[in-house]
Amino acid sequence: MIKIVTIDLDGTLFTADKKITFENKVAIAKCHDLGVKIVIATGRPISGVMPVLEELGLTSTSDYAIIYNGSKIINVGTGETISVSSIDGAIIKKLYAESKRLGVFIHAYKENGDLITPLMNPYTEVEVTINRLDYNIVDFNTIKDDDKFIKCLFTGSNEDITRIMPLVNKEFYTNYSMVRSSKIFLEFLKKGIEKGSALKSLASYLNIKMEDTMAIGDAGNDIPMIAAAGIGVAMKNSFPEVFPHANYITKNDNNNSGVAEALNKFIINNR
Repeated sequence: MIKIVTIDLDGTLFTADKKITFENKVAIAKCHDLGVKIVIATGRPISGVMPVLEELGLTSTSDYAIIYNGSKIINVGTGETISVSSIDGAIIKKLYAESKRLGVFIHAYKENGDLITPLMNPYTEVEVTINRLDYNIVDFNTIKDDDKFIKCLFTGSNEDITRIMPLVNKEFYTNYSMVRSSKIFLEFLKKGIEKGSALKSLASYLNIKMEDTMAIGDAGNDIPMIAAAGIGVAMKNSFPEVFPHANYITKNDNNNSGVAEALNKFIINNR
């Protein structure tokens, strides 16, 4: 019996215009009333997630969120950090050099949640708008080796991110978790940290067996949690590489309440 569901935002719960359909809201509310934990799992910081959690009524002390693509798990009601992972400033500087070699922009989130970039760019505007935060221009050469960061992002056009993915130095493939969270973001996190590892950590914390978990997503950064969950669901509109990892592919896309379809099929209609 499903006891916890992790749900991605962009391309999954959100429609193309960043809305949540009425059908999705109703299905989430029904699951919540049944005692199923609905957990938003996203690459965003908490500032970019709270409006969604408030809209869905997922703000009690028994509600949780997975943020920064799995680098941090929080209790929404108390603000308590359940787990957090970081990478050192020395790595951020190496990634900065790599971004310049590849010809893309770079962002990084400090451990306290501050967003920094060495150069204001169009994608910074996207980041600060969707996440409702500010940013600081910082000379990345001044970052201290032992400074702590939650994650680092390469950013650029869809074409640029697609172009550089096979060109990234193998050191970063091997030693860090590298996930494409959207068409314009390629993220680097601590090795072994992603949405799937976060789902496992949260399930363990709540004493829930992995066979009683479900995950819904659409992009490459959702693959680990879709593969890890007892029931992994890929949205109809998913990137092609996601489908092989899913137990179920929705008949409806993100614009037509695919999340509600999955929740009704596997949870609501079985209670």
